[in-house]
Amino acid sequence: MKTITDPEPREVHREPSTIRISRLRQQYLSSPLHIDLEYITHYTAAHQASDGYNPLERRAFCHAQAMMQLSPQIRNDELLVGTKTGYVRGAIPYLNYACQYVLRELNREEQEAQDKFTDIGTGGGIELSVKLARSGNYDMFGKKFLIPRDDKATLKELAQYWSGRCMQDESDRVWKESYPQADFIEKGWQMGLYTAPHDPAPEGRYVLDFETALTEGLTRIIKRAQEQIDRHEITDFTSSEQLFFWRAGIKTLEAVIIWAENHARLATKLAEQEQDSIRQEEMLEIARICHQVPANPPQSFREAMQAWWFIYLAGHIEGAHLGYSPGRFDRYMYPYYQRDLDKGLITPEAALELLEALRIKMTEIEYMASFSWEGLGSGNLYQNMILGGLDEAGRPADNALSLLILQSAINCQTTQPTLSIWYDDRLSDEFLMKAIECVKTGVGFPAFFNTGIYLQHELEKSKLPLATIRKYAAMGGCTEPTMEGMSYGIVQAGFINHAKLFELAINGGFDPISKLQLHSMPIPQDIALLKDNYLSILRLTIRHWQRYWNYVMAAHRNICNLIFSAMLVRDCITRGKSLDDGGAIVNGAPTTLSSGMVNVVNSFAAVEELFTTQRLHDLDELRTALSANWEGFEDLRRQAMHAPKWGNNDPRADRYYEEFFTRYCEFVSEQKNYLGEPYDPSMLAISTHAPFGRACGATPDGRLAELEQFIF
Repeated sequence: MKTITDPEPREVHREPSTIRISRLRQQYLSSPLHIDLEYITHYTAAHQASDGYNPLERRAFCHAQAMMQLSPQIRNDELLVGTKTGYVRGAIPYLNYACQYVLRELNREEQEAQDKFTDIGTGGGIELSVKLARSGNYDMFGKKFLIPRDDKATLKELAQYWSGRCMQDESDRVWKESYPQADFIEKGWQMGLYTAPHDPAPEGRYVLDFETALTEGLTRIIKRAQEQIDRHEITDFTSSEQLFFWRAGIKTLEAVIIWAENHARLATKLAEQEQDSIRQEEMLEIARICHQVPANPPQSFREAMQAWWFIYLAGHIEGAHLGYSPGRFDRYMYPYYQRDLDKGLITPEAALELLEALRIKMTEIEYMASFSWEGLGSGNLYQNMILGGLDEAGRPADNALSLLILQSAINCQTTQPTLSIWYDDRLSDEFLMKAIECVKTGVGFPAFFNTGIYLQHELEKSKLPLATIRKYAAMGGCTEPTMEGMSYGIVQAGFINHAKLFELAINGGFDPISKLQLHSMPIPQDIALLKDNYLSILRLTIRHWQRYWNYVMAAHRNICNLIFSAMLVRDCITRGKSLDDGGAIVNGAPTTLSSGMVNVVNSFAAVEELFTTQRLHDLDELRTALSANWEGFEDLRRQAMHAPKWGNNDPRADRYYEEFFTRYCEFVSEQKNYLGEPYDPSMLAISTHAPFGRACGATPDGRLAELEQFIF
């Protein structure tokens, strides 16, 4: 007999196209999660040896030293080589970004105030980690990662070195001492108004200029930077910083070339030891390719795949990323595939195997952050590969490689990279039907995004030519549009909780859950004052959150500047500026995220229906009902549940959403980001609905609070 917990059979079910890919995928699925200290150990040693360096050169020196010393990894069956850590599923603790949450975890203390609202999954690799921890050789970190007991002392020693030196510690020191409203931020964290500090993993949401990196090769890009140095003259602080940036950038690119050469040497060594003649030939070919790329332009699709992976992975290693993405992979990789296909040098089947292998490589990447952000992200890095769209002339841009990418996701079902479609009516039926087939596997993608709407937005926002926007429109992260290879990432503080804002508005700025008074406002007795309160606290909350984050990014510029990435984003080399100094063509991307507005809209619709239109109750009675979690007020809750709801084409609710969303966008755009551009609004939830919901009591739309909320 079927039970409610039995999974429904998937409408489309396929297997990897080769035995090799099946083995690699199974290896991933049977691997636990580990913390890997190699990179941060080398980075820290370099930091200790570089005191007194210019901040840009010090950042580049530390990263380059770590990259060049990383142990290359080539596993059985692999055709694409290069790993972020020595483990199949390993994560680097970026202590240069944040170290206090690590020290608190090692001391068995609560990492952050938001921990009480957060939870993470327990299956898959996490379950394997827990089982291994019971063996006695490992301990758990953050309920997710394994760390060998012998490494715990080393991790603590490294974290203690970075205490007072990491980005978060420097930014905390500055904004807590210099920002008059620092207490507003602290209270906001305690009550769940804001997500936890995003310092441990603030970056991502951008796409490198892979097209240029592949076409020119890193050696040519180094030469361009050196040419800038050769003709440069220092005349002021700005021009001196340009020199330091170019010098730093060259160092990071040279390190990536050496890192690739290390893989070539390992492949040669393994080929000499290999007994199987077929695998020996594969290893020799891997060695040849790693000698060639990414230093030089690839000459085949296979070389282009390896070059791309090295470049992409090097960016991943440089920073604590969430949302760092491949962009329009089918656009810039298609010429390599089609050229080989025309010459008879590759078959669709061989290309498909490489694309399936790439899916596994991208899924292996793990990130380590504070427990609250681990819970929010659910381990997902949001590496968004977006397909389709238009070319610069406005023609549909889907192609044969687009179909193979979709097929690779159908065959080899992994969480990464997530796929998206730039939708346009002119895209081919074959491509769109293949995308639907992928959806039917149950993997949850591709997502479909409206090309026309984004073109309108970017034309107004960046003023770039339409042809340029069509060609380079991409997705950086789960839902954040960006311009491929020319935008700084959406480096944002995190999310604000609209339901908590409503709770504060209806209670005069007082939070009944945490018992904290955040802001002084009158307790409303009618919907007009309730709305005034909500909009007032919304604007204040956004403004403080954005200004606080600008302080954080000032510290980021000095300590965690993305030098390697900047060398592959236009026009940083030409301008002689890093990403944190505004070197990218588009600098308006940093945003303020939020979730829970639908609950607010439905709550206002209920208040209007029950307390204004029908005049059945008053707001004091509503406050009493909410504080009791509707217990004893079941009839009132039933009426609230039947009040108008957003999403049903009911103007009584929809007009609130239109008004509140418009005002939210206005409030976000009032403040300039740390690059001098207006913040760009974004309505996004990911997994925030769960911890944000736990932070709130009952709401007037009929929603119940979790009983645990009343034990704060």
